[in-house]
Amino acid sequence: MDSTTIVALIPLIVIQIGVQIYTLYDLYKRGGARSYTPVWVVVIVLGQLLGPILYFVLGRREDVE
Repeated sequence: MDSTTIVALIPLIVIQIGVQIYTLYDLYKRGGARSYTPVWVVVIVLGQLLGPILYFVLGRREDVE
């Protein structure tokens, strides 16, 4: 892999990690998900970008205290 490809991938990796961190923060702030919270943590962390999207569409609680 040449240096141009690596430089092009760095912003995508930073965005992915940022979205995962924000999603985990949202999960913590809302006190869990609609269903079993540890499973959502695994989906968010291992699901790369698809995991956080699935959480926001399917697993996010709507009530905020």
